[in-house]
Amino acid sequence: MGFLQQDTNNIILDAVLTNEGRKRLAANDGSFRVVAFSLGDDEVDYGVIKRFGRAVGREKVEKNTPVLEALTNGNLELRNRLITVSNQDLFALMTFTLSSDILTFNNVTGNQGQNQQTITVTEQGVGSDGQIPAEIQDTVLIVSLDNRFLSTTGTPYQTVDNVSYYNVVVNDGGQTATQSLFTVPFTPKVLTTQDFTIFGNSANKTQITTHVRIQGRQSGLTKDLTVNLNKTT
Repeated sequence: MGFLQQDTNNIILDAVLTNEGRKRLAANDGSFRVVAFSLGDDEVDYGVIKRFGRAVGREKVEKNTPVLEALTNGNLELRNRLITVSNQDLFALMTFTLSSDILTFNNVTGNQGQNQQTITVTEQGVGSDGQIPAEIQDTVLIVSLDNRFLSTTGTPYQTVDNVSYYNVVVNDGGQTATQSLFTVPFTPKVLTTQDFTIFGNSANKTQITTHVRIQGRQSGLTKDLTVNLNKTT
């Protein structure tokens, strides 16, 4: 959903179904159900408030921020979800880090399952007590990846345009009031020479680069992981 027009007298909203939404609606099998919604502020540059102060900066944001129209590609929307926290004195969100920002798999033309690699996702509280607000402490991660090249543990709950979405739950004993720990394994698919010809990097056709998005379901915090798949060592 997006704004089409906003002035002192009119606010016009445009709401569209994503590709997945249209698919479920067309199926006519009861799988199309709107049960919740989320808001985001992808377009807002909060640096304006830092530069001009809260009063003037807020006015500039409200009057001058271009707002995206509604998109049918759900992968491009809501990169920065809004959240609600009861603690009015909260000054910073927790940190959200990956044990590695890049994974590299070699010999992926015939070694499926033998090259599995794992990353650890750490959500750590900040501040004097280091505690994470309970409303936004993640117990589940949403891991989205290109299923032509990678898989992870479990069964995807949704697949749209070759992008599969997985739920990864917090490690057993990995959650305290100040920290949440997750383990996410990745396994490369068996690729062919033709795959590298089609999807290989323009500068190096023996390597395919893909990206994984990891997002906290409760917090909305997001990190991107780069994965390089090499035809040989």
